[in-house]
Amino acid sequence: PKQSSIRYYQPLPDRSDDLRQTLAAALGLLVVVDKQRHIYFIDNVKFHVDEVQGLGAFVEIEAIDQDGTLGLDHLQQQCAYYQKALCIEVENLLAVSYSDLLLAT
Repeated sequence: PKQSSIRYYQPLPDRSDDLRQTLAAALGLLVVVDKQRHIYFIDNVKFHVDEVQGLGAFVEIEAIDQDGTLGLDHLQQQCAYYQKALCIEVENLLAVSYSDLLLAT
Protein backbone atom coordinates (compact mmCIF):
# COMPACT_ATOMS: atom_id res chain seq x y z
CA PRO A 1 0.00 0.00 0.00
CA LYS A 2 1.25 3.45 -0.90
CA GLN A 3 0.05 6.93 -1.61
CA SER A 4 0.23 8.15 -5.18
CA SER A 5 -0.73 11.12 -7.28
CA ILE A 6 -1.48 10.93 -10.97
CA ARG A 7 -1.64 13.19 -13.99
CA TYR A 8 -3.90 12.39 -16.92
CA TYR A 9 -2.97 12.96 -20.54
CA GLN A 10 -5.80 13.33 -23.04
CA PRO A 11 -4.56 12.87 -26.63
CA LEU A 12 -6.25 14.49 -29.57
CA PRO A 13 -8.44 11.94 -31.41
CA ASP A 14 -6.43 12.05 -34.63
CA ARG A 15 -3.04 12.04 -32.84
CA SER A 16 -3.54 9.36 -30.16
CA ASP A 17 -0.19 7.65 -30.84
CA ASP A 18 2.03 10.79 -30.76
CA LEU A 19 3.01 10.66 -27.08
CA ARG A 20 3.86 6.94 -27.16
CA GLN A 21 6.05 7.40 -30.23
CA THR A 22 7.76 10.47 -28.77
CA LEU A 23 8.53 8.76 -25.47
CA ALA A 24 9.72 5.56 -27.17
CA ALA A 25 12.04 7.56 -29.42
CA ALA A 26 13.45 9.55 -26.49
CA LEU A 27 13.67 6.82 -23.86
CA GLY A 28 13.54 3.51 -25.73
CA LEU A 29 11.09 0.67 -25.15
CA LEU A 30 11.91 -1.95 -22.51
CA VAL A 31 8.77 -4.06 -22.40
CA VAL A 32 5.13 -4.06 -23.48
CA VAL A 33 2.53 -4.90 -20.84
CA ASP A 34 -0.43 -6.60 -22.53
CA LYS A 35 -3.40 -6.60 -20.17
CA GLN A 36 -7.15 -6.67 -20.03
CA ARG A 37 -8.53 -4.39 -17.32
CA HIS A 38 -11.98 -4.19 -15.78
CA ILE A 39 -12.76 -1.28 -13.46
CA TYR A 40 -15.40 -1.31 -10.72
CA PHE A 41 -16.36 1.29 -8.10
CA ILE A 42 -17.86 1.13 -4.63
CA ASP A 43 -18.38 4.76 -3.64
CA ASN A 44 -14.91 6.39 -3.79
CA VAL A 45 -13.04 3.09 -3.96
CA LYS A 46 -11.89 1.94 -7.39
CA PHE A 47 -11.00 -1.68 -8.16
CA HIS A 48 -8.80 -2.56 -11.13
CA VAL A 49 -9.11 -6.25 -12.03
CA ASP A 50 -6.32 -7.09 -14.48
CA GLU A 51 -5.40 -10.14 -16.51
CA VAL A 52 -1.79 -9.62 -17.58
CA GLN A 53 -0.42 -11.78 -20.38
CA GLY A 54 2.48 -13.85 -19.06
CA LEU A 55 1.80 -12.98 -15.40
CA GLY A 56 -1.78 -13.85 -14.45
CA ALA A 57 -4.57 -12.06 -12.58
CA PHE A 58 -4.26 -9.09 -10.23
CA VAL A 59 -6.48 -6.67 -8.34
CA GLU A 60 -5.63 -3.11 -7.33
CA ILE A 61 -7.65 -1.28 -4.69
CA GLU A 62 -7.53 2.51 -4.96
CA ALA A 63 -9.32 4.77 -2.48
CA ILE A 64 -9.73 8.20 -4.05
CA ASP A 65 -10.01 11.53 -2.22
CA GLN A 66 -11.24 13.89 -4.94
CA ASP A 67 -11.36 17.06 -2.86
CA GLY A 68 -9.03 16.35 0.07
CA THR A 69 -11.80 15.95 2.66
CA LEU A 70 -11.44 12.23 3.47
CA GLY A 71 -7.89 12.19 4.77
CA LEU A 72 -5.12 9.64 4.41
CA ASP A 73 -6.12 7.57 7.47
CA HIS A 74 -9.64 7.06 6.15
CA LEU A 75 -8.37 6.10 2.69
CA GLN A 76 -5.95 3.57 4.19
CA GLN A 77 -8.75 2.11 6.32
CA GLN A 78 -10.91 1.69 3.23
CA CYS A 79 -8.14 -0.12 1.36
CA ALA A 80 -7.42 -2.35 4.35
CA TYR A 81 -11.13 -3.21 4.67
CA TYR A 82 -11.41 -4.36 1.05
CA GLN A 83 -8.05 -6.12 1.17
CA LYS A 84 -9.38 -8.18 4.06
CA ALA A 85 -12.81 -8.66 2.42
CA LEU A 86 -11.11 -10.00 -0.72
CA CYS A 87 -8.80 -12.25 1.34
CA ILE A 88 -5.66 -10.63 -0.05
CA GLU A 89 -2.81 -11.64 2.24
CA VAL A 90 0.08 -9.24 2.93
CA GLU A 91 2.56 -11.69 1.38
CA ASN A 92 0.65 -11.43 -1.91
CA LEU A 93 1.05 -7.65 -2.20
CA LEU A 94 3.42 -6.45 -4.91
CA ALA A 95 6.01 -3.69 -4.53
CA VAL A 96 6.87 -3.58 -8.24
CA SER A 97 5.09 -2.87 -11.52
CA TYR A 98 3.88 -5.32 -14.14
CA SER A 99 6.76 -4.21 -16.37
CA ASP A 100 9.26 -4.99 -13.58
CA LEU A 101 7.74 -8.46 -13.20
CA LEU A 102 7.86 -9.09 -16.96
CA LEU A 103 11.48 -7.94 -17.18
CA ALA A 104 12.41 -10.33 -14.34
CA THR A 105 10.95 -13.38 -16.15
